[in-house]
Amino acid sequence: MSTALKHLQNFIRAKNTDDERGEIRAYVKEHAAELAEAFGVSLRSFVSGVDFVGDDAKLAERLVAEIKRSRETKRAAHRTARAGTAQASADVLGAASYWDRDRAVVDIVSLVASTLTSPRDLLVFEARRFDTPVAIPMAPLFDLARLERADFSAFVDAEGLHVRWATGGLNLLPVIDDHAERVIVHLPPRQVAWRDVTEPAPDNDNAHGLQAVAQ
Repeated sequence: MSTALKHLQNFIRAKNTDDERGEIRAYVKEHAAELAEAFGVSLRSFVSGVDFVGDDAKLAERLVAEIKRSRETKRAAHRTARAGTAQASADVLGAASYWDRDRAVVDIVSLVASTLTSPRDLLVFEARRFDTPVAIPMAPLFDLARLERADFSAFVDAEGLHVRWATGGLNLLPVIDDHAERVIVHLPPRQVAWRDVTEPAPDNDNAHGLQAVAQ
């Protein structure tokens, strides 16, 4: 919330009584230009809106409601921007992950530093190898971030996210929450290893070639 709206909110709280409520209208008119900018409307529209509400009590009520709406709108915009940045980081970090047999090794230090949005949200690891995405609650990851350790290591498998450090570890199990916001980590496909093989062929019993072995 902007400084102008904070000051207006505090003024309304102090003056919203039968004896002093009229001062709210005077305050609003005196600071109309900065308040219009804070509310994101033109000065003309703001002044007209104030004049349209003739009752001082209703004006105070309307201003409080508009302050709340403005605050919620800015919070939503900030959250959307944060989620976009977090998702962009998750895309980069997911592509940099690698497979060690059935485990995807991830840069957990960078993940907790750049992809967390809210303790109520989920960090979701998606891979062809998993029957279902591995959705991990962010709340314990926020707790890990507060430790500010540089020796974290982690891997993801179908059972969850497994974090390790020099003196301990933590296994985070997947959860199901269809209502939670999500940041998706798209894990890369497992690479294909090639090895020399000799196998019979219809036209050459001694044919040599390469055989792909899925990892």
